[in-house]
Amino acid sequence: MAQTKSIQLESVQLVNVSLQVEGLDPVLSSVDLEIPMDKTVEVKASNPAHAVYLLEMLAGRREPQKGKVQWHNSLGHDDDLADRCFFEVVAGYFESERPAPQSTVHEILSTVEASPDVLKSAITHFGLQKKMDAKFHTLTFEWQKIILLIRATLKIPQMLVLEDPAVGISEEKFLDYLDWIQYWQRQGNFRHIFLTNNHPTAARHLDSISMFVDEGLIYVEEQPEFKKAVQF
Repeated sequence: MAQTKSIQLESVQLVNVSLQVEGLDPVLSSVDLEIPMDKTVEVKASNPAHAVYLLEMLAGRREPQKGKVQWHNSLGHDDDLADRCFFEVVAGYFESERPAPQSTVHEILSTVEASPDVLKSAITHFGLQKKMDAKFHTLTFEWQKIILLIRATLKIPQMLVLEDPAVGISEEKFLDYLDWIQYWQRQGNFRHIFLTNNHPTAARHLDSISMFVDEGLIYVEEQPEFKKAVQF
């Protein structure tokens, strides 16, 4: 059963945003952009780290040095509502985030405020019944990553941000993950997906577009079908 969200995330804008990470060229330099929404967007960059830093900013893990990320929702532009909107409807997975090694799979998945029905559905879909009591450090890297990717989806967010989701996972298990995403998309969730290092399988399943980060600017892949036709 899909969870009902009281707030809808309708748009995200970068307003005069500059992002600089020590030791690297500027990631963004005074960028104004309305981020593509209701799409699966692969973020690419000549320096892969820049793409990850942009994902971290979109997921609220990193603050820009200048400007702001402006969240618009169906209830207006009140700052308190925007904060509530963010925490209710955005979730993500990043390679650098790892739980305590002694944590069990059950403990890791329970850190998310998921409904019992959603958690039960995830356990069944991914065949986790015999792994719930396993400690994180005893799992293979593939299973460790799958568990954390699953955790990112359990509150059924509208916006899902994923760093390199296909890396280190077999195509069979990655297809299971994509099937899980699509199940919830059909119910109006996972509306906005941003990821790096997309896999051809994901591109086919999720119909992704590309967003490029280069020399401090962002370029969004053009889609001819959305161009306006003008007749004189």
